[in-house]
Amino acid sequence: MSPRIAIIGAGVAGCGAALRATQLHAKDVVVLEKGTPASGSSGRSAGVYNTQTLDPLQIEIRIRSREILFQLERNRGLPLARIGNIRIATTEADIPKLESALATIKSFGADDTRILSQKELQALVPDLRCDDVVAGLYGVNDGHLDGHLLCSALIDEARDLGAKVMNNAEVLAYEKRGSTHVLSTTRGKIECDVVINAAGAWAGQVGNLLGHAAPIKPEVHEVIIVKLPRKLDYVVPMCNFYMPGQNGAGIYFRQDGEDSLIAGLHTYYSVEGHEVSNPDSYSPPDGDDYFLEVAQLVSDRLQIDDLGFRNGWHGLYPLSADGEFQIGPYAADPSVIAVAGMGGTGVTSGALTGALAAEWAILGKPASVPNAVKLLPDRLSRAA
Repeated sequence: MSPRIAIIGAGVAGCGAALRATQLHAKDVVVLEKGTPASGSSGRSAGVYNTQTLDPLQIEIRIRSREILFQLERNRGLPLARIGNIRIATTEADIPKLESALATIKSFGADDTRILSQKELQALVPDLRCDDVVAGLYGVNDGHLDGHLLCSALIDEARDLGAKVMNNAEVLAYEKRGSTHVLSTTRGKIECDVVINAAGAWAGQVGNLLGHAAPIKPEVHEVIIVKLPRKLDYVVPMCNFYMPGQNGAGIYFRQDGEDSLIAGLHTYYSVEGHEVSNPDSYSPPDGDDYFLEVAQLVSDRLQIDDLGFRNGWHGLYPLSADGEFQIGPYAADPSVIAVAGMGGTGVTSGALTGALAAEWAILGKPASVPNAVKLLPDRLSRAA
């Protein structure tokens, strides 16, 4: 008999877990969302999806997640803006990293990525300052999407297979009666055999409620709108001027409409002053330093006069202490499963990380990406 599964959180990971659980023929799957799908970080991101990272496990997760996006594009009409994504290197030492990443990407069956020379990058983005650029890892089918539409597509697929979504169902209390989990919500009690913590920036709070820590640090990050003085005769792909694992922040920007771009600073680790104590109530860091830094870096990279800048929106990066995801069951109670700590890559990876959580619940292993077994949450909860 398939287990009764309750998923807390209807962001990309929670919706991905619901879809995979129903694909594996779970008959009783309910998603509990304190607001509405994608009302948290999934709906407040830059919406980027790509495969151009360095770690082999992360590459595999992103490729398998992108396969889900492509399937939703075919089956549900999910709009994907395939504007391309470039991981840009500015030191010769980074070239072997890009070459190794490219080999790994190809080994997982993706053949739409290649390394661009400085000259090729300049031709692709004519207004980009490339004097210090040495190469770029370019994925032609990568780009961006809308987090709300992605969650809707995942949920629609899951509903067709029998899943149920309860909006405005905040989990207030928890107890375990024998092997049954009892979740008291604002819409009544839910009983289940397996509970999946997919609460995003709230995963730490939910983990504490369940008695199984999901130690994350929510950090606020802001997206800046860049107004173009004219319509360009090319589309600006997603340009990432940072390498995975680097300390500090790196600039990114991409096209977002005919006459505008979006831009921001991405980090893989904690940034002083960005930590949020309450994910229900937060604002961008005080002062204009962030805004001015983004404006300066974009102006320095894009040789276009009369660029305009204004505040866009802000959301949360739920970061693990070691910068890695938390996916899988707890040793003390394998019927409690986490999918947390995805930082700023929830839209990129969430459909697959959620699927892995569902596979742990039903199959007892992360079948889609076996090496994800190294991401078990106990490595952090014990330390916490």
